[in-house]
Amino acid sequence: MRILLESFVAALLLIIQTTNAHSFDDIAVSFCCPREQVIKNGECTDMTTAELNELHYSVNVTRHNGSLVKKFLVQQWATSMSCETAKMMYMDNQTKLYGYKLFEDGTLLRLWDNVEMSQWEYCIQPQLVKDGSIRIVPHICKPSKTGQTAVMIVSMTCLVLTISVYLLVRKLRTLVGKCFICYMACLFLAYLFLLFDLWGISKDFCKTAGFLGYFFVLAAFCWLNALSLNLYNKLRGTPSKHRFSVYNIFAWGCAALLTGATFLANRFVKINDLNPRVGEDGNCWINCQDWSGMLYLYGPILLIVELNVFLFIMTVIHIRMKRNVENNRKEDLEPIMGGSVSILRIFTIMGISWIFEVGSYLVQGNKYWEDVFLAADYFNWSQGTIIFVLFVLNGSTLRLLKKSFTGESEIPEKKTKNYQRI
Repeated sequence: MRILLESFVAALLLIIQTTNAHSFDDIAVSFCCPREQVIKNGECTDMTTAELNELHYSVNVTRHNGSLVKKFLVQQWATSMSCETAKMMYMDNQTKLYGYKLFEDGTLLRLWDNVEMSQWEYCIQPQLVKDGSIRIVPHICKPSKTGQTAVMIVSMTCLVLTISVYLLVRKLRTLVGKCFICYMACLFLAYLFLLFDLWGISKDFCKTAGFLGYFFVLAAFCWLNALSLNLYNKLRGTPSKHRFSVYNIFAWGCAALLTGATFLANRFVKINDLNPRVGEDGNCWINCQDWSGMLYLYGPILLIVELNVFLFIMTVIHIRMKRNVENNRKEDLEPIMGGSVSILRIFTIMGISWIFEVGSYLVQGNKYWEDVFLAADYFNWSQGTIIFVLFVLNGSTLRLLKKSFTGESEIPEKKTKNYQRI
């Protein structure tokens, strides 16, 4: 009797489950592989009978009023994705970084950048996730890394060449030249950690790589401040003794303080939108999908750029004042004016590229403007190449480089246009 009762209860539960299942609506989707397969390590693999029995082909769908409803997946067409499964990434609402919303009309919203995707731009498939379970999730093609990688490697190579030239040529190892070398070294290391993150090389030391990359980005901008301060101090006649040591304390110290503050925020701030979230969900960089990006990255950079602009304007004002003094000849101001032009070149490279970077951050979710600002991203990644062209491939530096290799005697200082180079 007990066995019959248990059988009756099991059959009743099965009927209820089946009835509830069929009460769900259907949603037409495209599967990445045959329906009975799962994606493991980028490949479509047959599931076992046990895995198939445990899997429910249903997903949460967002209605127009914002409520959620569970719908069964039905394949009514086959979509050919523009990439192979090995080059796909999956979205998962159980992570903070790669969440999504699937709507009744089949469109999908990527929550990390608010980009809406049509039914032809994604596919759905069971996926073996990191915790060992199998979940039905959307898949999209990973962005291509080739273009960014090639541009950044060329840029980093140019930075190494420019640093080598400035170390090799004695007349370029001035106070300004030393500051310029430190700036380029920071830029090189920032690119290096960005490449590590891009290719997943830093996944074993994700947080460390993220904070180091952040430190060197801020340090590069602080060294720009040092260049501005040096030009301003030179114009005012401030003694240059120990000035490079002061600039080192200023640049490395400010970058360290900002990095330390971000580290503490990453550890103790509980509000999601105000936490930089470095090293979370596989992201080894500051989360730039909400206001934390402006608070910890773009905000400090904008403040530093504004300070650079202020110092440069003050320098120009002092140059004009000195011009009006009778005992200041044009020849006495040429090195300072030339130095202003050289530093203005660096400001233009860094300032414009990062203004566009901030613009790219502000238009997230707008597909048209994201495509427009992609050109700005390539400009940002090419800074080392631009620096090499402006500061090495010019007549003044090439002549000095030639003299260093050939051992020719240098042109007397009074005949050399120092203002053509840093």
